[in-house]
Amino acid sequence: MSPPRSYVIYAPTPWDSQRQPLHGFADGLAVRHRVLYVDPPLSPLSPIRYGFRPSTWPRLRTVLQRRVRTCGNLKVFSPLVLPPIEHPRMRSLSLPLVRAQVARAAASAGLVNPVVVATRGMPGLAGTVHESLCVGMFVDHPSAGATLMGRDADELEAEASAICEASDLLCTTSQSLSELFVERGWPNAMIPAGFPADLADDYERAAKPPEYDSLPRPLLGYTGGVDDRLDYELILRIADRFSHGSLVFVGAISPRLSAEARAALAARSNIHLLGLRPRTQLPGYIRHLDVALLPYKDSLFTRYQSPMKVWEYLCAGPPIVGAGSAELRRYPAPLVHYAETADGAIPLVEQALHDPAGGRDERRRFALANTWEDRANLLDTLVGELLQSRLREPDAGPVDAEPPVPQPASAR
Repeated sequence: MSPPRSYVIYAPTPWDSQRQPLHGFADGLAVRHRVLYVDPPLSPLSPIRYGFRPSTWPRLRTVLQRRVRTCGNLKVFSPLVLPPIEHPRMRSLSLPLVRAQVARAAASAGLVNPVVVATRGMPGLAGTVHESLCVGMFVDHPSAGATLMGRDADELEAEASAICEASDLLCTTSQSLSELFVERGWPNAMIPAGFPADLADDYERAAKPPEYDSLPRPLLGYTGGVDDRLDYELILRIADRFSHGSLVFVGAISPRLSAEARAALAARSNIHLLGLRPRTQLPGYIRHLDVALLPYKDSLFTRYQSPMKVWEYLCAGPPIVGAGSAELRRYPAPLVHYAETADGAIPLVEQALHDPAGGRDERRRFALANTWEDRANLLDTLVGELLQSRLREPDAGPVDAEPPVPQPASAR
C-alpha cells in the first residue's frame, strides 16, 4: 500500500453537478489520500447564466461563502473570477486571482507538494500549489465537445496539447482515446471508469420510484445528461415500436440541446422526461427498468467516450442495450447488448425483454469488481512509480504504461 499523498484536482465540472470521471477519481483517491477538488472558476454571474434553475441557489451560496468546504472524505473549493467568464481578456486578468485563491485553498487543506490531476487549466496554473507531479487526464476527444460546451474546437485542441506538454503522466479513460493519443505521439495509461461503491447497498435495496406506478410496461429508460450526444431518431423508433410501453429519461436537459432534439422528445406521448434526480435516488430509477438504454449516435464525441453510467446500469441489474458508443463493444453480453447500427438496437431490446433477469448477477458482480477506488488505486500506483523513478533519475520523462483493460468478472 502506498504512503498517503496529497492530490489537487482541477476539474471541468463542479463537485455538486452531474457525476463525471474526475468525481470518481477524486472519491477513490480520497479513501487514502488528502484531496482538494477545484471546481471550474465561477463569476458572480455564473449561477444565473442559464436563468433560475434548481442548481442556482446552491451555486449562489458557493459564490458568497468563498471557503474550502468538506464533502465526504475530500475538500472542495470554487475559485471566483471576473465576468464575463468566456472573454479571453477577462480570463487573462483573472488568472493571478485564481492562482492566489487556489494556493490559499491548498494551504488551508493542509496539502504539501501535492500531485495535480487536470483536464483543464494546468499550464496556466502550473506551480500554483508547488506540485510534485502533473497528471493530464483526458476523458473525451479533445475537441469533440466544442458544440456541447459552446467553445471553439481549435482552441480546445490547443488547450489539450498544452496539457500534454505540461504533464508528467497522461491518462485516458477509453481504449480508442488512448490509441488516438498514441497516434499523436503522446504515450498514456488507459484507466477506464468504474462503479461508485458507496452506492452498492442503495442498488441492492432501491425501492421503485412512485412515478413508475402510473407508467405502462415495458419500462425502457436512460439516466444521464440529455444532450446532442443521443440518437433522437433511434429514440423515436424505440418509442414507436414499444408504443404500448414507456420510455423515460432521468437527467438534466442541456441548455444547448438542439431544437430538433427537443421536438423529438415532445413528439411522442410515451416519452417521459422526469428531470434531474439526486444521486442517491438514481438506483431506484435504474433498478426498476425493464431495459436500460444507452442510445448514442455515432459521432466524434461518442467514438472516444467511455459512458460512466454503464457501471451503474451494471450494478442495478436490468438488461443493457447500447448503440453508437464504440467503447461499449468492450463489454460482451450479458454485460451489454451492443448494436453496431441503429437498425440492430430494437431487436436487442425485444430480446432483452424476453429474459430480463438473464445475466443480472453477472452484471452486478462485474460492477462491484471494478470500483472507482480500484481505478484510483491504479492511478496512484502509476504516480508512485513515477515519483520513485524521479528520485532515482531526476530527468526522467513521461511514463509509458501498458493500459489496464477491464475484463468480465468470469475471466478474473
